[in-house]
Amino acid sequence: MIPGRGRGVALALCGATLLAVLIPSGFAELLTRIASFFLSVFGGWTLLLANLCLLFCAAVCMLPWGRQVIGGTDKVPEFRMLTWIAMMFAAGMGAGLVFWGAAEPLIHFASPPPGEGIEPLTDEARRRSLAITQFHWGLHAWAIYAAATIAIALSAKSGKPPLPSTAFPGLPAPAARVVDLIALLAVVFGLVASLGQGAFQVSAGVGVIVPGLEAGPSVQLGFLLLLSAAFLTSAALGLRRGIALLSNVNMVLAGVLLLFLLIVAPAGDVAAALWESAAGYVTDIPGLSVTLRAAGEARAWTDAWSLVYFLWWVAWTPFVGVFLVRISRGRSLRAFVLAAVGAPSLLTLLWFAVLGGAALGLQEGGMDLGVADFATAPLATYTLLEAFPFSVLMQIVTVLLVSFFLVTSADSGAYVIAMFAEQTTDPSLRGRLLFGAVLSLLTLAAILSEGGQTTTRAMAVAGGIPLTALLGAQVVSAAVRLSRTGRHAGATKE
Repeated sequence: MIPGRGRGVALALCGATLLAVLIPSGFAELLTRIASFFLSVFGGWTLLLANLCLLFCAAVCMLPWGRQVIGGTDKVPEFRMLTWIAMMFAAGMGAGLVFWGAAEPLIHFASPPPGEGIEPLTDEARRRSLAITQFHWGLHAWAIYAAATIAIALSAKSGKPPLPSTAFPGLPAPAARVVDLIALLAVVFGLVASLGQGAFQVSAGVGVIVPGLEAGPSVQLGFLLLLSAAFLTSAALGLRRGIALLSNVNMVLAGVLLLFLLIVAPAGDVAAALWESAAGYVTDIPGLSVTLRAAGEARAWTDAWSLVYFLWWVAWTPFVGVFLVRISRGRSLRAFVLAAVGAPSLLTLLWFAVLGGAALGLQEGGMDLGVADFATAPLATYTLLEAFPFSVLMQIVTVLLVSFFLVTSADSGAYVIAMFAEQTTDPSLRGRLLFGAVLSLLTLAAILSEGGQTTTRAMAVAGGIPLTALLGAQVVSAAVRLSRTGRHAGATKE
């Protein structure tokens, strides 16, 4: 039975779903206008927030705060280290890495940020493209997730779900409900944006694998139906047998794709990309972290890339944060930060070095991969694989990888939304299926709207907007609590 707060959540989501399904174009235009206004006015705050989260995580690692244990000192880790990292990786980014692994470095290589004086398709453009990609997907992204997780974990109480509002002890019940409702809507918008992006990539892959099949709305609809069926199965299996198992499968498939490219791609291209990614990230991250760009094309580039990414990660913080608290009980804060920020950032570095390095090497060698903007991005990985043996087999592996990542995200998201609605750490199957259906309907509306990928990106930004203030307050509140209570703060019991 869904309690009063849950019924309000369900009504709000059903209203948004109805609006999106009945007038998808109007819904998309509204979101796009909201996103554009916020980026133009509050872009600097978004960049500052990402840096604040990174500094907070560094403080947790270096100060005695890091000794505290998520869930209390009597808790023991529920999952093995590799499974735990796999679940974090799949929930935090997953399909996005497959989508952008080859595409983003290629786009920045062909179109460097305006105003920097970098000529397209040059060695400097190559180096800069890899550094920018790491900036978007590396330490800042995972620090945003980790900071939100720590803030929520510090206030989790016995028998209650670790909701975003728990980061503010003493908050009146009506205000807490508003905080959780805002967070929940942001989760839905962020998840729908990622599911829609994944649907575009899967349909593009099917179109490549099956010649003559148009990767249009019918293919995307068919994929969503299959995704829903897979999600229902995963939800019925529960957290350990569903999400945990799929996360391990995801990592195996990702490892197969990565190993294949390491074997068949020119070793020099991959090695150069790995070095340029690491060195460029270290040298360029200070400037990228504080550069907003004033106006014109340069500011438009920042809005379309860096700020959209950071707002996308912020939109996912209630979902990823609550989920990570749930699977991280028994881990110290220091171990959590090292695993949740360090390990995924290193995996991300390797991922983009291999896929991006192979793609850039082919492009520089005279093979046009046909990736120049958002519209062509879904084809990047499939086009890259066509240059190597066993291309069809690996394209099928890629489609499966994206699909399983999306199932994991949808299942994890529905699990967290049901936790919000039912106010329990163990939501019912009925609740998970209900909110999974809502996610599917909103995703369908997003991909069928005229805006396509523009709409999905606008949804992510719109979801992250109200959470920028919430996340900033959560981080400050957590830092104050940790500094006041010392090493025993956060050894809370669920």
